[in-house]
Amino acid sequence: MKDALVYWLATTEDEIHFIDAVVSAYDGMASVRRDFRMIDGRAMYKIFVSRGMEDEFLDVMKRLRATVAIDDLIREDDATSAAE
Repeated sequence: MKDALVYWLATTEDEIHFIDAVVSAYDGMASVRRDFRMIDGRAMYKIFVSRGMEDEFLDVMKRLRATVAIDDLIREDDATSAAE
């Protein structure tokens, strides 16, 4: 997903499976990677968001926060600690 935006999501392993299922229901919006990276002591999962779908993705994340344990959501270009 070369042209995708990269987000990092802090959550638990159990929650990432549910988040992945919800995001996958929106065809072409985003792709959740289940392997994680420890950043500042938190498990951060990588999500590739299709260009042009960022607003929809952020809206879904906002609605999910009401029921799912999402500690943080960071866009990679905004988080130098998440980029390699």
